[in-house]
Amino acid sequence: MTACSYTPAEIDEMTLFDVANLFAYWRETPPAHEILKCVYRIAPKPAAEPNAAGDPSGIGALIARFPDGQVKQT
Repeated sequence: MTACSYTPAEIDEMTLFDVANLFAYWRETPPAHEILKCVYRIAPKPAAEPNAAGDPSGIGALIARFPDGQVKQT
């Protein structure tokens, strides 16, 4: 779900007309969370790397590197 309460399925079903209307609405009344991010200069936190101290075997880093469990040859 997005911050504006649309599900991915709802977004996929939007027409260009729907999107244009939404953007026109946002020009008049932008989402409050977006205004606050700009005012307070809030940036998303970077994704955390697996902690070596908390993962002495290194398996967490391997899982993060190959989330689907497939090792592909390059």
